[in-house]
Parts: sequence; structure tokens; C-alpha cells
Amino acid sequence: MKILLPLLLLCAASAFAQDGADGALVVPASEAEAAPAAPAAEVVEAPKAAAAEEAKDLPRPSMLDEKKEAPKPEPKPEPKPEPKPEPKAEVKPEPKPEPKPEPKPEPKPVVKAAGPDEEFAFASAAAEDAEGKISEAAMEELAVFVRRHPSSEQAPEAMLLLAGLRQKNGDWQVATASLLRLLYEYPDTKVGLRAKSDYLTVVDKKASRRHRPILNELVKLPETADKADRLSALWRKIAALAPDALYEPVAAEIRDFTVRFPGHKDGDKLQAALAQLHAANDKPAAALLSWRKLLALFPESPARSQAQMAIGDLYADALRDPKKAIDAYQELVEKYPKAPEVQAALENSARLFDDKLRQYALAVEMHERVVKLFPKTPASLKSLKAIAKLQRDRLNASEDAVKTLMRLSSMHGGQDGIDALLQAADYARRDLKDYGRQAEILRKVSDDYAGAKEAPQALYDAAGVYEDSVKDNAKAIELYKEVGSKFPSHKLAKRASDRAAKLGTTN
Repeated sequence: MKILLPLLLLCAASAFAQDGADGALVVPASEAEAAPAAPAAEVVEAPKAAAAEEAKDLPRPSMLDEKKEAPKPEPKPEPKPEPKPEPKAEVKPEPKPEPKPEPKPEPKPVVKAAGPDEEFAFASAAAEDAEGKISEAAMEELAVFVRRHPSSEQAPEAMLLLAGLRQKNGDWQVATASLLRLLYEYPDTKVGLRAKSDYLTVVDKKASRRHRPILNELVKLPETADKADRLSALWRKIAALAPDALYEPVAAEIRDFTVRFPGHKDGDKLQAALAQLHAANDKPAAALLSWRKLLALFPESPARSQAQMAIGDLYADALRDPKKAIDAYQELVEKYPKAPEVQAALENSARLFDDKLRQYALAVEMHERVVKLFPKTPASLKSLKAIAKLQRDRLNASEDAVKTLMRLSSMHGGQDGIDALLQAADYARRDLKDYGRQAEILRKVSDDYAGAKEAPQALYDAAGVYEDSVKDNAKAIELYKEVGSKFPSHKLAKRASDRAAKLGTTN
């Protein structure tokens, strides 16, 4: 019994320890220490089988007899749905405070200029004191005054002073143009008579003899009440009659006119006058641009064909560019077929093809267009003669030349027709060696121009060709007799009859 008791305690402690690991009640360490330890001498190890048998028979405490069930896992709590966020209340931005207006700076006092009276008083005083370089500044002041106050009462007097200063400085042409403008722009002012007198004096002293009569006539104003119309007529007249008399000042006045009176009805005419001024004073490039400006700015101007013709002439002569000249002429013919310049454009094209480019066939083509467009006119007569000459001399086509001359005779007749036939007969003999053709053409002179002084001689010569060159005596006798019958009073009539009789006896 003493031996079994410690064994029982040992088993119980082992069971409790096992239960403690499984979560069962664990005996505190203090109680285990209180139990008396068995004496080592009394502990006798029994066989394991006997101990096991005894242990089966021992009663186990109730807490050990109950088989402790394994704790069930606690169910996981279901996740609670997240609460929907409540809609945020719309937060309106707080209105920004309006910026306070900055204090406006106090306006600076405006310095007003004096009126035209004070300005003219200054300018006229400067003109009176002007000497040397100061004179140029004084003229500028007067010119500015006239541009700024053209309708003021002082404008005419300012122009008179300005013209006087320019004359003193030796620029008589500018002074003359200024005086003319004064007369035409302010015809009924108190300084008008003085301006006219000064103008005539300057012209008499400075202008050439060729220009004096033309310039003196300009003091007669046109009968129109419109100032712009008077000035337009003045500058256009000078450009047409005396373009080299007052070239630079008149060109400047025309440019000033277009600024002062934009859209004036004579704008295209003044542009043409400016181009003519440049051309007459050996300024071909400026003239060319002026004509081109007319074409660009005045699409409905009747002067467009004139401008196109002038462009061709400038290229042909002063600018020496025959190809561009021909292009300009052909553009004129194409765009303005009814313009009066078409004939000259074609003739000039033919001349350039012949003389400058040596393209003779194209020259003939240009002349043929003249003949077609202007039949039975001096222009077609001139072109037919030129065609025949080109065909014979340049193209080595005498047969074509003969046909052209025959056509000339048929179209124009008269002395030109007679001369053409006689020339054609000469070409037939000399170039073609066709004597029968020569005789036929000579007889045609007699038939077509029986009343002409050349008719008897032509018929007699035709008979001689048949006799001497063609060797057709029968035809020769026929024509000799025809001379006598057709022109019985002519001096060749008896000679022709005698020749016919002789040939008849011979036969």
C-alpha cells in the first residue's frame, strides 16, 4: 500500500499534466510541493504489467473519468455591411470679395496746339527770316501747313511763299508746279493774280523755247467748278504736251493727288499720265510699274489695252527684251481683240520675230493674222508685201512669194496690184525660171488693169516671152496682134503688128 500510493500520485500528476496541456484543470505547483516525497529506499520498481493492472483497478477521480470534449471552433461573425456614405452636403464656395477699384490716375492736362492762324504766323515768319539751310526748314514748315490746312484762308498765301522760296533756291521747276497748283486749286483768291504773274515770269526766264508756248497756255483754267477735276486736267495736260518740262514736280503732284482724292473718276487717266511722264524722261522701269499698276488697280478702265501695248513697247525698245515684248503683245491680242492697238501689236510682233529673233516663219504668221483681221486695209497691204519679201529673201520660197503677190493684187488692186503682178512676173523668170508663168502674169496685168499705163507694155512683153523664151510663135503672134487691137493708139501697136506679121511670114 505504501508502495502503490506514490505510484498513484505519480499517475495522477501525469494525467493532470496531460489534461493541462489540453486545456483541463492544472494542479497548482504549491499543492504538488506540499505532498510528501516517498523515501527512495522504499520505492521498488514493479513490473510494468503489474502496475498497469493495478492502475486499471484504481478508481480515477471524477474529473479524470470525464472525457473532455475538444472545444468547437467559434463561428466567425458575419461581416457587417459597410454603411453607405451619406451624401455630402454641397458646399458652395464663399463668394470672393470684389476687388476694390484702383483709384484712377488723375488725367494729365492735354496740351492743345494753336490753330492755323498761329501756325501760319510762325511759318511765314520763318520764311521771311530764312537764309541758307534755314530756308529748307522753312519750306518744310510751309509745305506741312498746306497739307494740314488745305482749306484754310492762309493756304494760298502759304503756297505763294513756298513757291518763292523754291525759286530762290534755284528749283524753278518745282516753283512753277507749285504756282500752277495754286492757280488751279485756289482760282478766286486775292493772291491768284500775283501767282499768275510770278508763274509767267518764271516760264519766260527758265523754260525752253519749245516749252514756253505750252506752259503759257496753262494759265487758262478749264471751265469746271470742281477743284479735283481742275487739278486732274492740269497734270494730264502737262504729261501729254510737255512731259519733259516739269517731270519730277508733276510726278510728285500726281502721286499727291491720288492720296488727297482717292477714288477720283480720273484715277486711271492720271496713272497713265504718270507712266507717260516716266517713259518720256527715260525711266522705263518706273513707266513699266506705273502701267502695271493701272492694270492691277483699274480692272474696268478703257485704258487697259493702251497699258498692255505700252508694256510691250517698253520691253521691245528701252528694256530690250523681245520675247517679253511679244508676250505682252500677244496678251493684248488675246484679251482685247477689238482694241485699236491689236494691229500694231501684231505688226510689232512680226518685226521682232524678223529683226531680233530671226524666226522668219513666225514673222510671216504674224503678218498673216494682220491680213486676216484687217483685209483690204493699208495694214494688210503692208503685211502682204512683207510676207512676199520674207518668203523670197529669208525662207527661199519664191513660189510662195509669187502666190502672195498675186493675192495682194487681187485684194488691193490699183497701182499696188499692178506693181505686185510685175514683181511676181520677175520672180517667176529670175527665181523659178518659169517663162510660161512669167508670160501669163504679164498678160494678167493687161487683162486686170487695161486702163493702166503699164498694160500695153506688159502685153507686148508677154508676147516677147512666148517668142524668145517659151518658143511658142503662135502664142506670140496672138499676143502681138492683141496689143494692136487692144491699144491701137499706143506707140507699141504698130511695132506689135509688124512683129506679128514677121513671125507669120517666118512660120
